[in-house]
Amino acid sequence: MASYPAPIQLSPSVSLYQYQEDPRPKEANQKDENGPRLVILATWAFAQDKHIVKYIDKYRALFPKVSILVVKSFLRHFFWLPGARKELEPAAVAIRSLLSADDPTGTSTTRPPMLVHLFSNSGLSTIYNLCDAYSGTTEIEKTNPRDRLPLHATIFDSSPGTYEYMSVASAVMFGVPRGNWLARIMATPLAHFLSMCLWIWVRVFGGADWPRVWGQASNNTTRSVETCRSYLFSAADPLVRKDAVQANAKDALVKGFHVLYQEDFGNSKHVAHARSDPNRYWRVVKETWEGHKSGDETNTI
Repeated sequence: MASYPAPIQLSPSVSLYQYQEDPRPKEANQKDENGPRLVILATWAFAQDKHIVKYIDKYRALFPKVSILVVKSFLRHFFWLPGARKELEPAAVAIRSLLSADDPTGTSTTRPPMLVHLFSNSGLSTIYNLCDAYSGTTEIEKTNPRDRLPLHATIFDSSPGTYEYMSVASAVMFGVPRGNWLARIMATPLAHFLSMCLWIWVRVFGGADWPRVWGQASNNTTRSVETCRSYLFSAADPLVRKDAVQANAKDALVKGFHVLYQEDFGNSKHVAHARSDPNRYWRVVKETWEGHKSGDETNTI
């Protein structure tokens, strides 16, 4: 029987749900022997605990012996990268501590102990910063194998996207409750102001298009060592375009990454695919971890 104490708060944005072996006699249940030791949930911006816990509960059901590292994304992380990376340093320490027994030298390329599940461009930026926090350097290239995150499978949910004016404005508004009209009226000018600032930074001054940087970094073999990956997206997503996700998947294939699934959830909204079609969603997650498809009945594109 799996045992989960209260989560350990490692930083303002990082929580660890650490599995502990039940001291009582074990029952004959070995279904988790091949599961991941660790799942990293890199959430979308403004994700609420009541939504995050649904993913935690599902992962516990799929893999009863897994530890889960929840890394939240906040608006401040996009405007102060040193602060974002500082908050992620305890996550890097936890990863090394939890997985050191799997790969003491940090050079394994055969046994994946970890699954990374990221949501939206926010989660993509979190994993980008986590790679830097893990290696202790902001250099794009991670030449030392010990500087790279341990071997893992990756789920890209509603990601990666690219910078677009309305996408940024919509992303800011995404965190404002739809039923609170006063808050939405007050937040709308701020959302457009922030998006305009980014537009001027990128289009006028030639500043970094960070969503593009994060997406390109996810396809950099010196930063990421994967067994395979899958993309879950939808044509109806107003924040991250379907063609942007597919373009990243195409580039990943060219770079030598194993893309198992590209799943279009049709009319599903941003980061709502698990709610839209839970059976299909979690089958893809499970099979991505296992590294193989169950058959030809999927809607892989």
